[in-house]
Amino acid sequence: MQFLWEPYTATVMSALPPICLIGSVAWCTVVPLICFHIVEWHQPDRVLRQFGMQQPIPECPSQPLNIHGLTLKGKHDENWFQLLASMISQWNNRAEFRVDVYPRQEGLLSFNFDYMVWYRRKTKMFVDLKNANTATLVFISFSIFNFKLFFKATTLIC
Repeated sequence: MQFLWEPYTATVMSALPPICLIGSVAWCTVVPLICFHIVEWHQPDRVLRQFGMQQPIPECPSQPLNIHGLTLKGKHDENWFQLLASMISQWNNRAEFRVDVYPRQEGLLSFNFDYMVWYRRKTKMFVDLKNANTATLVFISFSIFNFKLFFKATTLIC
């Protein structure tokens, strides 16, 4: 079975009750989500294809190192507002960190598109060994076919 990620259509969005749209400004922003002393980064820039946009090769995830060192232990007098001031500021200015400015993705990505080459290198494509072996044979056949075409074209040009 194949699952196809697609953004909600305008029809679906218009049918949602207003309470479902209250946080819509943050849906496509790269911002810290803050709940008291806990901070996690919302990073839709890493999954733009799910929103119907062109996906560049993602950079390393945003996660400042000092976030993981936060603990409540022995910090009864800690001023969390001061400690998290830069992240609170980014949240308050979340409209400036929108990622829905990327162009829409039209059609399928080509096999040699930069993102797809990166994706194949970084992703475990199959869980089932039988399917993986079949796909490897197809990939090798495709690579050999492309090499032969490249070799013929290079020979004709020279």
